[in-house]
Amino acid sequence: MVESVGTLFQILNLPRSTGQIYGLLYLSARPLSLADICETLAMSKGSASTGTRHLISWGAIRQVWVPGDRRDFFEATGELGELLRASYNDFIKPRLVSSERRLAMIFEDLERDLEQQFLTKEEYKVCTERLRSLLRFQKKVQSLGPLAEKLMF
Repeated sequence: MVESVGTLFQILNLPRSTGQIYGLLYLSARPLSLADICETLAMSKGSASTGTRHLISWGAIRQVWVPGDRRDFFEATGELGELLRASYNDFIKPRLVSSERRLAMIFEDLERDLEQQFLTKEEYKVCTERLRSLLRFQKKVQSLGPLAEKLMF
C-alpha cells in the first residue's frame, strides 16, 4: 500500500515520498511521530517534514497529541476523498487552466515567428495543426472537470 500510494502520487506529479507517508499513516493503527515515519520509510527528516506539511494542508492527515510525549504525531483523517479533492483542486484544475493560456501564447509566438520569417509557412502549418490537435484534447480533458468535481464533492 505504501509503495502503491507513492507511485500514485508520482503519477499525479506529486512527491513520491509524500504518497508513501500518506500510505503509511492511512494503514497505521496508531499515530506516528516524524521519527517513526523517517525510520519506517528510510527517509530524511526534511523530506518527512515537508510531506507531512503538504498532507496537513490538503486535509489528508492531522497532527495529534499523544499524552506523555512532547513529539508531534500524525494520523490519516481516514477520508481518502479529501486527498483526491485536494489533489484535483490544488494541482490538476490549475494546470488545466494554465495549459490553455500557454497554448494561446504559443499560437501568438508562432504568428510572430512566421511574420519575422523565423519559420517557413510549412513549419508554421505543421506546428499549428499539432497545437490545434493538442488544444482539442486539452478542451476534452477540461470538459471532464465538472463531472470529476461532481464525483468528488
